[in-house]
Amino acid sequence: MNRVFRKFILFTLFLVACQSTNPIIPASPISSPLPSPTTEIPIATQALTAIPAITSAPFDRDTRVVDLPKWIKYSSFPNGILALPYGDINNDRPSKVIFVNPDNGVTFVVDLQKEFYHYYWRDRDHIVFFHEGDCSGSPKFISELIVFNGSLQRYEAKTHPEYILDCYPNPNNEIARLNYEFSERVVEFVDPSSREVFQLTNPSDGVTDISIKLSPYDDFLAVVQFKGDFEFPKSQSPIFGNQISVFDLGTQRLILKYTEEQGILSEVSFIDYSNLVYMRGNTPCLIMILSQVKKCIHNVPNRFPDSTIILTKNSEGSRTFGFLYFSQNQGGYCFYDIYTGGLGCATDRFSIFNNQFVINYSLSSFGHYVLLEYSSDGCPIPLCDYPENTNLALIDFHEGELFELGSSDSYYLSGLFRPLHPDPWQPWR
Repeated sequence: MNRVFRKFILFTLFLVACQSTNPIIPASPISSPLPSPTTEIPIATQALTAIPAITSAPFDRDTRVVDLPKWIKYSSFPNGILALPYGDINNDRPSKVIFVNPDNGVTFVVDLQKEFYHYYWRDRDHIVFFHEGDCSGSPKFISELIVFNGSLQRYEAKTHPEYILDCYPNPNNEIARLNYEFSERVVEFVDPSSREVFQLTNPSDGVTDISIKLSPYDDFLAVVQFKGDFEFPKSQSPIFGNQISVFDLGTQRLILKYTEEQGILSEVSFIDYSNLVYMRGNTPCLIMILSQVKKCIHNVPNRFPDSTIILTKNSEGSRTFGFLYFSQNQGGYCFYDIYTGGLGCATDRFSIFNNQFVINYSLSSFGHYVLLEYSSDGCPIPLCDYPENTNLALIDFHEGELFELGSSDSYYLSGLFRPLHPDPWQPWR
């Protein structure tokens, strides 16, 4: 009940702020991204560092130094480390952050000695925490941990050098966005130099713009659309369109458009800067933008004929696309190689995922590791509400190892966004 109540509180706070997270070669023998042999390793836990007590009374700035281990201060490039909110499951908000070394599963806990409701990696060396407030407005205090020297500073939010209004990116800083003031919505491009706004789609052409996705280097924009009468679902059900358009942002012109009789899931994914994948029913389809070719990949629904397939975020410089699948009995986390046709599931290599469903995930920047949340019931967030008995595990793809992190209850995951938001992985820059 504590978990459900806490997630209900988090959902209420987040909801206020978020009104609207080559040709295909026939499949060769399945090639998994994971090497063998594989091992399952319970996570090792370090003792907490003793930290002197500090006052929570209002102040302009307070600083103390945390004696962080070397693997946090000098984390290897580009692998990075994992930082998750952590605390007593009986509290509504966390007051600690736990660092996880993805190479060996070792952990280290830092006690902020003050509850926080949001955190994020500002860059590779800084983590920012929001205190006393919620995501509908501004925090009263902000803490900032500098990982290379262990300095933990706390400010009044109004004095912080990078004052942030809420928990979400400012759409005015993005080069492409959906304008919700129109009944059919409209896609807008914001020139990064002049900040001049251009409409890429027609707000009154009978086509509703459902979702957008930028390519990694902002060269192209994919738009999932619905031609005809359309109403957005009132629940957190999947949203489907019936056509997908691709725009060249250098010229602000439409360069590709495909219409499908089966529904196109609103979540699409770029594999690299010019290869885009989307779901047509339970079949992934690849758009090779530069050659203007579309290929649909039937190996995936053939392997999982009665499953729902959901695309995941891909790592930088990838040649594979990832996806979650779930059926009535089980789910998993898998990859498809667009050049070799290799299809493999990371979760098939570890017995802890037997008869389990992967409900959420977070992939490290270059795809060396993945954090998975899984459960014996439910389905990927947010398609199912608040599954119980959820656990976390960390997979190291290079070494084929898995580290169990235990119950999700201690980690204060919101259950609202897929992949996990905010991104818990240390950025590479």
